[in-house]
Amino acid sequence: MVIEFSAINDWLVHYILPFSRIAGMILAMVVIGTRSVSPRIRLFLALSVTVVAAPMIKTDVALDLFSFQAIIQVITQTLIGIGIGFVTRVVFETFVIAGQVISMQTGLGFASLIDQNTGVSVPALGQMFVMMATLIFLALDGHLRLIELMILSFESLPISESHLFFVQLDKFVYWVEMIFSTAFMMVLSAIVALLVMNLSLGVMTRSAPQLNIFAVGFPIMTVVGMTIIWLLLKSFLPHFINQIDRGNQVVCQLLLLEC
Repeated sequence: MVIEFSAINDWLVHYILPFSRIAGMILAMVVIGTRSVSPRIRLFLALSVTVVAAPMIKTDVALDLFSFQAIIQVITQTLIGIGIGFVTRVVFETFVIAGQVISMQTGLGFASLIDQNTGVSVPALGQMFVMMATLIFLALDGHLRLIELMILSFESLPISESHLFFVQLDKFVYWVEMIFSTAFMMVLSAIVALLVMNLSLGVMTRSAPQLNIFAVGFPIMTVVGMTIIWLLLKSFLPHFINQIDRGNQVVCQLLLLEC
């Protein structure tokens, strides 16, 4: 049995190009793409998804695996995957920012943890919001939905037409601006309540100068802040679902899918 080099080349191209797009998404997406997940596990997951999905994917390009054009295609597919995975990261970062804003306003900013996504220190409240968002994301099968959209993208955005992805990036930039403003709106009520509380403490200080505002104000702000956080948790799920739906719409627009 003689196997020609061209057949081996076509077979490798048929698997390597889809693998590049899928691996880019898995490396960049939340939960799976964090530092807490071993790189070996991420690589194994990308290989597993590629092996299952590749027979259903039509690779409509003829390339020499060792040519410069093939390298450009691998880089392009990887960037597409990273772009899609980055959308989920932006969604989760909105809750980190919301937690940071409330923490700084309530005096809880000194309590910090290491963010598994970025490796930097962030307020503990922001990490609590991220953990809640992660659990909801997994409960709603968000990771499976993202993998499904990525596989469907090989039909709506074939490898030969990958350049169309970068044409849609202006929509992504607009969405990033909008989603961060939405995160600010989520904590706006808490900010207003804390501002009123600060004004009340200021009036109290002016009316009773002998009162030690540092001894009285900090416990009051902490108690009020914890109460506001408790009230804010009731609207956390609707806000998260709204943000995820917007992220899903952007992914569909970038991949030219009808969702």
